[in-house]
Amino acid sequence: MTPHSLRSRLRPWLWFTVLLCLGSLVVFGSVAADPGGSVVASNDDTSLFIWWLGHGAAVLADLLGFGSGHTGGLLYTESMNALGGGVNGAWNTSLAGIALLLAPVTWAAGPIVAYNLLILSIPVLNSLATAVLFRRFMGRLPAFIAAGGVGFSSYVIAQLGGHPNLAFAITPPLTAWAILALLGSAHRGRRHVSLIGLGFGLLLGFQFYVSTEVLAGTFLAAVCFFICLAVFGHRLHPVRAWLSLALGSLIAAAVALLCAIPLLLTMTGANAPAGAIRPHGVWNTDLLDPILPAAPAWLSGGVSPLPRVMDIDPAELGAYVGAPALLAALIIVLAALRKTPRAVPVRIAAATGVLVFVLALGSPILLGGNVLAETGPFALVEAIPVLNNILPMRLVLHSTIALFAILGIGLDWALAHRHLIRARILSGLLALNVICVVPAPQTAHDVTVPDFYTQSIAEVVPAGSVVKTFPRPLAWAEPHADEAMVWQAVSGFRYRETGGYFIGSSPESPVTYTAPEDALDTLLHGSVFDGAPMPDPESREVSSAITELRESGVDFIVLAPEAPLLPGGEREYSAFLDTAVGSPVFADEGVRVYRLGQ
Repeated sequence: MTPHSLRSRLRPWLWFTVLLCLGSLVVFGSVAADPGGSVVASNDDTSLFIWWLGHGAAVLADLLGFGSGHTGGLLYTESMNALGGGVNGAWNTSLAGIALLLAPVTWAAGPIVAYNLLILSIPVLNSLATAVLFRRFMGRLPAFIAAGGVGFSSYVIAQLGGHPNLAFAITPPLTAWAILALLGSAHRGRRHVSLIGLGFGLLLGFQFYVSTEVLAGTFLAAVCFFICLAVFGHRLHPVRAWLSLALGSLIAAAVALLCAIPLLLTMTGANAPAGAIRPHGVWNTDLLDPILPAAPAWLSGGVSPLPRVMDIDPAELGAYVGAPALLAALIIVLAALRKTPRAVPVRIAAATGVLVFVLALGSPILLGGNVLAETGPFALVEAIPVLNNILPMRLVLHSTIALFAILGIGLDWALAHRHLIRARILSGLLALNVICVVPAPQTAHDVTVPDFYTQSIAEVVPAGSVVKTFPRPLAWAEPHADEAMVWQAVSGFRYRETGGYFIGSSPESPVTYTAPEDALDTLLHGSVFDGAPMPDPESREVSSAITELRESGVDFIVLAPEAPLLPGGEREYSAFLDTAVGSPVFADEGVRVYRLGQ
């Protein structure tokens, strides 16, 4: 291939990338304007991911010799939950793979900027990966339009409101591409099959370190895809093609498992959850979710109108695709392309999408918030260890990809037959759907970081110290609930934190979501949640709790008096700690620091 022909082939992709970047800036312009001080989310899972991005960068800095030296391992760390045995990152959304890739950004600009750069880039990367798949069976323009629909779908934009690990979705379309490429490689020899298998395996291996849940969901979708290929496409491929697929898949599986060995070994270690992480029957897709606008769409009122078993984070409500899209897909499958060469890929995509969506309904199956069937097919998945941790709502990612594959093939046909009335009707439906599903610009909220963590902390808190922070991180689904984790990340992990928001276990509970309360937390619990007065700071119980913290190895208590969500109020906590612990050794730049250790 000559340089000129290479430039000619790449130029449309470069323009497509530019348009995707502009689209991402429009949707997430609120954080693009302030990437170091704001985030888009209705929860505070953002703090969790900012922490993990900072953690990965700090671990890499330690390995390269210029870090603090106190961060611990990449997958197992005592940087948070310091008194409870640390955190098993293999069971948590650690984003380890992405954290290492973004480490230079984190070192240069901080973990908040790195997080927002990730948010801005995910729709672009998803669209490009999906376009690679779609170009196998449709023209360039339809492939780009349909792939952009996936990258900016309700699922992706909703999950970007706090769950970048679930929104990062390059693996599902590239997995489908690899399967099709292996099927078509029989005549090109084992070396070609092996190269595709190797690349496929590295992709799956990387996905282990981004989100094992997306990987597990991709496995279920791939099973559905295999079934549909066998049913509708068995005549298109000779036996040799299926043998190539089997060989390439085995190579990919071997490479992926080899890459995953550190994570899999860590999963068997300490502080792993001992049961299903989330209760079943809650995160189920309602049959009406695909046609009722939810949070990301500009037609939405901000929340889903459907009743739920319990309050659900808006980041999970990403099943909306629009009634015009579903109607257009029905026309494409049943009428427009029924007797054309495109019929087989359409049938495969349609059948795969339906199978995956049926799983996404969960068990029981809901219609308008009411139980339509007590048990759905997803109950079979819930009975399988490890896979029982998949939330069915999140499987709509794969049915969304299948839907846009159908719409892209239909658009490809409509552009080639634009003189036909049915082609014009189909094009009109697709244009109408763009209006219905286009995401609204997402609203950001500020991240509160006291100046102390970027200025004087090195002079006050020795490296490697154990710190208890007020307000302590809590697993609350609202902004600011876990910002103490951001403060630790911004400080460069200078200290270890007694608190933390993570998935783990304890002797009292098979699954936990936050660090256990210490004696002081227990005394303050009633004041925080029940409206009771603060305990007497001079009481024997408080003195004993402070002594217990000191003897357990806590060096400092840090209070951020003006932090959002600080229970009890600024003056109450300051007065309580001043009496119970003594005068702070530092009181400026948004914090009060109390020394416990000698």
